[in-house]
Amino acid sequence: MKRFLFFALVLLLGGALLAEAMRSYPGYLLLTVGGDAGKRIEMNLWVAVGGLVLGLLALFLAIWLLRSVARAIEGSVSRIRFGRSRMARRRLTNGLVEYMEGNWARARRLLLKSAARSDAPIINYLAAARSAFELGYRDEANELLAKAEATGDDTQLAVAISQARMQLLDKHYEQCIASLQRAMQEEPNHPALLQLLRQAYYHIGEWNGLRELLPRLEKYGTMPESQLQQLELEVYQNLLREAANRKDREKLREIWQSLNGRWQRNIELRNLYGEMLHKVDDDVEAEKHLRWILNREWRGDTVRLYGHLTGADANQQLGVADGWQKEYGENADLLTCLGRLCLRNEIWGKARQYFEKSLLLRSDPVTSAELARLLYALGEKEQAARLYEQGLLQAVSDLPQLPLPDGNSSMLSTKAS
Repeated sequence: MKRFLFFALVLLLGGALLAEAMRSYPGYLLLTVGGDAGKRIEMNLWVAVGGLVLGLLALFLAIWLLRSVARAIEGSVSRIRFGRSRMARRRLTNGLVEYMEGNWARARRLLLKSAARSDAPIINYLAAARSAFELGYRDEANELLAKAEATGDDTQLAVAISQARMQLLDKHYEQCIASLQRAMQEEPNHPALLQLLRQAYYHIGEWNGLRELLPRLEKYGTMPESQLQQLELEVYQNLLREAANRKDREKLREIWQSLNGRWQRNIELRNLYGEMLHKVDDDVEAEKHLRWILNREWRGDTVRLYGHLTGADANQQLGVADGWQKEYGENADLLTCLGRLCLRNEIWGKARQYFEKSLLLRSDPVTSAELARLLYALGEKEQAARLYEQGLLQAVSDLPQLPLPDGNSSMLSTKAS
């Protein structure tokens, strides 16, 4: 209120002073256009001043109006232009949400609608390509990948990874490997490429390729240490099996010698190596490795295999196994192994005792067959026949209870169970 009164007072005072100036100094303004003979304009000075002020005000008003109209037009254009961009961003966001939720049809539609006005169209095309792939539109997915690659110069890697993932899901493993190898010429240690290549190699059993990949997986990959070690163990196991299946004794030994000490001390891997040596008829070498294992820890599968081996010295082999009996105690598997080693040393009575002790600890068709074979060779054919019968019924334990002559069906089913 005080301000208003102040301005009102100033205006009144200014008006009074202006009126007094106009009365005291009437003056006039003379304008000549075209020299002495030209047109002469003569007016009151204060009228001229008032006209000039009004003219300036009109000019400022016109400029303000023009600027306001220009801003209004620019704002309308911006609203139309950026409104579409906001809509495109909204569709992209909604499309990615649908993509993450696995709603492939809706994701594909939203992503393709917003691709033309998207700030990052590669995202639209890559996600839309995966959505089309999940819907079974393989050709469309490839076309969208091509569009994604055409959006810029630095898109090849992202497109290659997306394409390889789809080929992997489609079980086109050779194509996937080819795509990844092309991409790895530019990015040989990219973690995503390494993991995809690992999966493709694993699916087709390309164990040599996986072995070459292991150092880079360890250095640049993202696998937990436990998974990486399990993969490495599987690779070495399968390489040993492949060499043994080909009966390639030299290759088998070469693979083993190429392993570092940590893996040669791995009990599970060394046990497999001994088994594969037996498979390629290298029992002498296999006996050394299985003995190394059993001198350190007890393994039932290892001692069973040890009984099959023909070592360099059968008597020494029996003595080693007898030492395990003192260390680990009487065990069905070990007793069967000792019985076989006694057979190899032609100690028939002791072999019989070991087999009979083993059967007292555990009914086993294999041990029954070993003892029956020995008794038959010793001339005890009736007892051997009973053991063969028992072993057979132990091996085939799911015989149904059916009527048989002489009322023997219940007896046989009881034996079988």
